[in-house]
Amino acid sequence: MHNATVVQDDTQWALSVQQWVADAGILNEDVEARVLEAFTAVPRVHFIDPLYHHHVYKDVELPIDEGQWLTKPSLQIRMMGLINLNKRMRVLEVGFGSGYLCAVMAAAGAQVFGIDSIGTLAQTSRRHLDALKYHGVIVRRGEGRKGWADAGPFDAIVVSYQVLTEGELPLSQLAEGGVLVAPMTEDCVTRLAVWRKTASGFKKVTFEEVEFR
Repeated sequence: MHNATVVQDDTQWALSVQQWVADAGILNEDVEARVLEAFTAVPRVHFIDPLYHHHVYKDVELPIDEGQWLTKPSLQIRMMGLINLNKRMRVLEVGFGSGYLCAVMAAAGAQVFGIDSIGTLAQTSRRHLDALKYHGVIVRRGEGRKGWADAGPFDAIVVSYQVLTEGELPLSQLAEGGVLVAPMTEDCVTRLAVWRKTASGFKKVTFEEVEFR
């Protein structure tokens, strides 16, 4: 599997990532270091329209093609901490959008798959990932709830859009011990939620309230 390398030395981005990672509360020091290194290696300026480049160092969502949004960095970092981002783990991102988070996970040494329901966005992002030499990221068009059964099982699944019910999630495609993280909205409140697959079923843990477009 091809591992991504540093796209560009961006000191301001590195300092911003350092602060967001420090605030993320990642308990495992090795995971924290890996997340810090991976996000530092992939400045998101390369995935954003030049019109919004003056916002890339801020912890805000930014618009991408097809009316979609790139999730704010602190929330992406938090999600990577919750899946214990690791080398050689097989990860599926559902709703990969611009491909930015796929590139970050590849930079961490993960084997990355991505699906998105918007075909034109998936095609554009594939070309962009290729141009940046992230050839090891495998993406395709597909429906979120169907996941990518042929590529599974996965050590982790990251859902990059709001869900309302567990029925929207490809939980069956997790390997035993694997985790799925998603922003889940219940009673008009969106919280990060994690499902872990065990021998006896799935264990769900709900975390803090988040804003997720």
